[in-house]
Amino acid sequence: MAFVAWHTLSNFHYLVSPTRGRDDARQFLVELTRFVSVAPTDTEAFHYAAFLALADFEDALQVAAARACGARYIATRNVKDFRQSPIPARTPEDLLAELD
Repeated sequence: MAFVAWHTLSNFHYLVSPTRGRDDARQFLVELTRFVSVAPTDTEAFHYAAFLALADFEDALQVAAARACGARYIATRNVKDFRQSPIPARTPEDLLAELD
């Protein structure tokens, strides 16, 4: 099963909607959530993220979301920023190769 962090959905929407339009961006996200679930984060997850030793707070939120859904890995193109993460980060390509 795959999960996405709640804040990732809003980040995607704000990055994509200026060029693709709000409706297309929202429709894509609705379609995406037919295949992946939103990680069940809450105040406790936020507090966990606030005290992680990661330089980027958004990365810490990703780790907290991964922890909240019991993820074994975090899929990211930026593995180096997750060196201090208690949940290992892998590139999407590496994770897909494992599925083959």
